[in-house]
Amino acid sequence: MSVSKTTDPLLNIQSVWKNFGAQPVLKGVSLTVHEGDRMGFIGRNGTGKSTLLKIMSGVEDVNEGAVIRRQGLRLALLRQHCTLDPALTVGEALDGAHRQVVDLLARYHAALDGLAHVDAGSAQQAKLAREVEVLHHELDIADGWNLDQHIRQVSAALGLPPPDRRLATLSGGELRRVDLAATLLTRPDMLLLDEPTNHIDIDSIEWMERFLAGYAGSCVLVTHDRYFLERVANRIIELEFGHLNAYRGNYDDYLEQKSARLEREAQAETSRQAIMRRELAWVRRGAKARSTKQKARIQRFDELVAQGPPERHNEFAFEIPSPRRLGKSILEAEDVSKSYGGKVLFRNVSLLLTQGMRVGIVGPNGSGKTTLLRVLMGLDTPDTGKVVVGESTEFLYADQSHEEVDPETTILQHVSNGNDYFDVDSRRIYVPTYLERFLFDRAAIHMPMKNLSGGERNRIDLAKKLLRGGNVLVFDEPTNDLDLPTLRVLEESIENHPGCAIMVSHDRFFLDRLCTHMLVFEEEEKVVQLAGNYEDYLAYRQRIPIEAPKPEVREVKPARRERAERPRKLTYMEKKELEGIEGHILAAEAEVGRLEALANDPAFFQGDYRAAQEGLAAIAKAKERVAHLYERWAELEKLAE
Repeated sequence: MSVSKTTDPLLNIQSVWKNFGAQPVLKGVSLTVHEGDRMGFIGRNGTGKSTLLKIMSGVEDVNEGAVIRRQGLRLALLRQHCTLDPALTVGEALDGAHRQVVDLLARYHAALDGLAHVDAGSAQQAKLAREVEVLHHELDIADGWNLDQHIRQVSAALGLPPPDRRLATLSGGELRRVDLAATLLTRPDMLLLDEPTNHIDIDSIEWMERFLAGYAGSCVLVTHDRYFLERVANRIIELEFGHLNAYRGNYDDYLEQKSARLEREAQAETSRQAIMRRELAWVRRGAKARSTKQKARIQRFDELVAQGPPERHNEFAFEIPSPRRLGKSILEAEDVSKSYGGKVLFRNVSLLLTQGMRVGIVGPNGSGKTTLLRVLMGLDTPDTGKVVVGESTEFLYADQSHEEVDPETTILQHVSNGNDYFDVDSRRIYVPTYLERFLFDRAAIHMPMKNLSGGERNRIDLAKKLLRGGNVLVFDEPTNDLDLPTLRVLEESIENHPGCAIMVSHDRFFLDRLCTHMLVFEEEEKVVQLAGNYEDYLAYRQRIPIEAPKPEVREVKPARRERAERPRKLTYMEKKELEGIEGHILAAEAEVGRLEALANDPAFFQGDYRAAQEGLAAIAKAKERVAHLYERWAELEKLAE
């Protein structure tokens, strides 16, 4: 059963201004969201991305302009801070997310029952049949036919706590995942997601990518996960200086298009400067403004001066003191194991850290990654095995916790701890000057911490921790809430650091760019160790036969060259499958067409209620088979290339 899609936009923002105090954050921005959009908002912290999401949802008002939503539009907003009632259990929060879908189902069944009791061919029948059609379409978008199954799938994919746990007892990360699950389960016409990948492990992020790829509604998201943008977004919207710049395509397309735009702007600025030099020379030669032509020429010169160059961001850098030189022995862990609360976190992990190594640690939430960091640094004692730390090794530990501060404390007070200067590499750094370089002007450094966005607060906290110095950098989820420019600066700082690094992160781009080695937590307390980055780990996993047992700790050499020289080939059975898959797809699509033709017959809903439901379920199952066949076709074609 089908409902024709309207070409009207879901949401239209027209010349919107938003101020905080006297400071404008959004300056006359306009934006349109259509069906099927996967729109990624990017921009520096504090530019108004979260504010724009709240305006779209109706949570935040505007100072000027208009926000026009399609009549009946259903929205769901995931905020950076959870708004669920802490008295609820996890199960109650997830059930509540389905309330709108349950109401849709009730209305749908009521309309079906009504159809069974009206005269055939009557106006009332036509009205009810149309209502059934519309509600069926809305339920398709909400995928509302198997609610309990959806809850189980999302709970497993996001690693949610047990359903009887109270939200008030959850950690910040657990609460975030429950909030995300509840938002996804509403299945609205438009999802508004603010930093959905924060506190989510890599497996869950990849599941969410697949979920959004098959989602029938539209999605607008704020994220700095570059791989997520690459795989999900079909439009990138960048917020800069209170304005929006729109780019078609994913993150890779955005980089290409923005580079071209900046090049055009640079050429225009070069031309402007050249014209100004010529006009200035003309003015200095003593041109008299007697004629109308001369007055117009001087006016054009004044306009060029007033126009100014394109707005550009100030550059900044993290200040990390030059580390003490590492000795021959840096860090060696031998067969270390650790349990917590009766649960084994990891077994027999060994690591020999040598000069220049940058080790990435990944795994599901709660698997023991932070505990492993603490064991390697000697902060926690292993149950078995031993850790030897070199005499010259100095750890610079940036953990996940953020110091508790008085929200009324200023940025300067928080960073300086009452000191005007920091001593770094025999240099004295004046704290206000350092903060200015860190994109806070003299006026802003006296702003209270409560006024900062989550990303700005993380940036300040990380900058403060890096000033401690050390020759082995140890990071626990350093990328949470950081904007793209800050991520690039952090990556460059780690690349240029002369020591070693150990990093827990779920940011795959970050891991691929920096890591020389990986420690990956897998099932049953096993930790896979390999040389290479996260991409190499994925390639390694693809080469392991499903039935082959996996060792607890495995050393694998870099796979880049081997993968290039010996790509995985189609097996004989896969070749035969590829040859016949188009025929299977055509047959599956024909079956969908046959079933939908039956459902479109006016008599379909006049018969037995149970038979109608079975027919609708058969349509959904047939569509799932078509989608699965297309996915398999794409997979086989990729291997064949």
